[in-house]
Amino acid sequence: MNVEVCMSDNQNNRFIIPITGLTCASCVSRLERSLTKRDAVESVSVNLALANADIRLKDKADAVNLPEWVKASGFDTETMSATFSVQNVTCASCTARIEKVLLKLPGVQSANANLATSTLKVTWVNGLIQKSDIVAKLAQINYPVVDDNQEQSAAESSRAKPLAREAVMGAALSLPMVIAMIGELAGLGWMLPALVQFLLTLPVQFIIGRRFYVGAYHSLKNGSANMDVLVALGTTTAFFYSLYLWLFTPSMHLYFEAAAVVITLVVVGKWLEERAKYITGNAIRKLMQLQPSNASKWEEGELVKTPITDLKVKDEIQVTPGETIPADGVIVKGATTIDESMLTGESVPVSKIKGETVLAGTQNGNGSIRVRLEATSENFRLKQIVDLVNDAQMKKPEIQKTVDKIAAVFVPIVIGIAALTLLSQWWFNSFDVALMAAVSVLVIACPCALGLATPTAIMASSGVGARVGVLIRDIDQLQLLAGTKAIVFDKTGTLTQGQPKVTYKHTPRHAESELRYVKSIAQNSQHPLAHAITEHLADLESHSNHFEFENISGQGVIAHFNDDRYLFGNEKLLSAHQVVIKEEDRPSKDTAASVVWVSKNQQLIARFDIEDSPRDDAKQTIDQLHQRGIKTWMLSGDNNAAATSIATQLGIDNAIGELMPEHKAQAINQLIKSHGKVVMVGDGINDAPALAAASASIAMGTGTDVAMDTAGITLMQPKLGLIVAAIDIAVKTQHKIKQNLFWAFIYNCIGIPLAAFGLLSPIVAGAAMAFSSVSVVLSSILLLSWTPKSITQQEPQK
Repeated sequence: MNVEVCMSDNQNNRFIIPITGLTCASCVSRLERSLTKRDAVESVSVNLALANADIRLKDKADAVNLPEWVKASGFDTETMSATFSVQNVTCASCTARIEKVLLKLPGVQSANANLATSTLKVTWVNGLIQKSDIVAKLAQINYPVVDDNQEQSAAESSRAKPLAREAVMGAALSLPMVIAMIGELAGLGWMLPALVQFLLTLPVQFIIGRRFYVGAYHSLKNGSANMDVLVALGTTTAFFYSLYLWLFTPSMHLYFEAAAVVITLVVVGKWLEERAKYITGNAIRKLMQLQPSNASKWEEGELVKTPITDLKVKDEIQVTPGETIPADGVIVKGATTIDESMLTGESVPVSKIKGETVLAGTQNGNGSIRVRLEATSENFRLKQIVDLVNDAQMKKPEIQKTVDKIAAVFVPIVIGIAALTLLSQWWFNSFDVALMAAVSVLVIACPCALGLATPTAIMASSGVGARVGVLIRDIDQLQLLAGTKAIVFDKTGTLTQGQPKVTYKHTPRHAESELRYVKSIAQNSQHPLAHAITEHLADLESHSNHFEFENISGQGVIAHFNDDRYLFGNEKLLSAHQVVIKEEDRPSKDTAASVVWVSKNQQLIARFDIEDSPRDDAKQTIDQLHQRGIKTWMLSGDNNAAATSIATQLGIDNAIGELMPEHKAQAINQLIKSHGKVVMVGDGINDAPALAAASASIAMGTGTDVAMDTAGITLMQPKLGLIVAAIDIAVKTQHKIKQNLFWAFIYNCIGIPLAAFGLLSPIVAGAAMAFSSVSVVLSSILLLSWTPKSITQQEPQK
């Protein structure tokens, strides 16, 4: 369902919810009976045509249970997702509060906020809540959503510009006090009059610092505390204490400059942080900008400039030399070379002729081509890549969830430490010393660094992956990939070229005339081996009559024509149907070929020996994995001889042949029990169960969409060396996250005690706090310039 359907009435507690799984009137009755039995349900009316349920509850609070009740009835509710760009996200406490508040809303199933990108992904039950309700709730807690029509880059720019202005204004007002303070410390007597200090500090405290007061108010109002609370509490204390000393005591030792400089430094730090975060997202932003907004579409023999969003499948466009390909499609006229490096990382342009596919965002070479669209703009491969990476960046690995729990209690603990510092320092020293130590504790504590450590590293690593041709779909699989000790490969299309050729054909003398039927059957199969047979029989005219096909998973197909039955597949298929294979018809026992048998009405009519050569980089990749201490396995549906031959050529540790798709998944489960974390690499539909069963999974980008949808990581080129690159990225990401978290924790562990013992002034504490979060982001930025060594080392072996 494309349109969000939702109706709720606060007075009568009525909800209209789309339901999935309704097929007949019996379903309607069953759902109505099941829901009516619930004490909280006042009335139910299910509409089969509209596939929704009109439910009235006695208490609106029970709406949160509706999805569970519907599921218990044997049906399901419809979920929707959206990603929002939100403002005022300043630290890890903010993201924790956003998630906590939204998860309390009826119907919201998940909420993941990303501090590094100031974005939020929410999934909710359609009908229990509207998107507008979520937006309104975010505005209510002071995290307004950026206009959907505003581009992400513009939103990021709008966050940085006011911070830059405020930083300049704060610096201009604070600098005279800083210079005077330095002169006073040098014995030059440059201290400014109290009135001048007050007038310089006032706009910094309440105009530039307004953002901290607003953030602190909304944070405390919703029962939590964030960085804004610490900054507002610390600087306000210094400001009003200085005001008290000036107006009611003879003391001229004031702290106005501390309040002004701390606010200025924090704002400068936030501005640098926004700029640094923008850089970490550059890799994906560049991908998003690859696709042009318009295309030259053929209409009645004329070229018409047309927005990409208005193009439809089967429309034809013209792409001139040097242009960026605007859409996914097939060349129907012309030939050219295409630079696909922006999508695949492959630096060498690829030759393209009529009938071959081109992708949006790639660069056309020196040929003019006419392209027929094969997908809408929402389904372009470029859009899928961007969506996959964005989704991965929004996910939180387990280590981040632990950090979030720490961040949730961080600010209250710091406030408690500041209170103890004030009391203890006052007891042992003066109130002035105690107050400044407490302010330093409040100012130096930084939950931002903790919150930024993981997401910025993930953003950078996914950007590196996208640049070299490794798409990270599931961020949790990076950790699993980094620690794996066993990698399992599919054979055909993964370790091999995926372009098998018939090396020998055996046909009993009486069956030569049947080969045109064999070609017709092969033409109707998508299996690579069938394609090889079709090519081998290219000179024959295929049988034109219609066959009825029955697919037997892992064995082959059964084709029916009139009263004739053809079996087309491996020996298991023929054995299952009692077809006898004579010894003289069998290949030699040491053959390395995959064998396809064809029988008609229990009589063998053909045997095709088919071989598929290993990929050029397969041996080198296996060697590199062994150097990393990783055991290699190969699982194949081919006969044991063919599987063993390829495994021996490549140096693979273990190989198992003659496996059905479900047997591959069972083998993966057994390997997990014996080896721990196991990675599966595959490319076809028959690999999907094994990919799903593995701890982490890698799909070849040239494979099927099913494999890529199942796998957590996709290689955008048919290069096995990218598997080693993916492992390197996983290890580097884990190292960077741990490094960032170490510095974030060590900063707070050292800084807070120093401040509590009065060894840091509020100004030094403010500078340290501003630098801490910036340093974490800069650490992640360094990852962007890194390239896995395996990318440069991997050269095809001749």
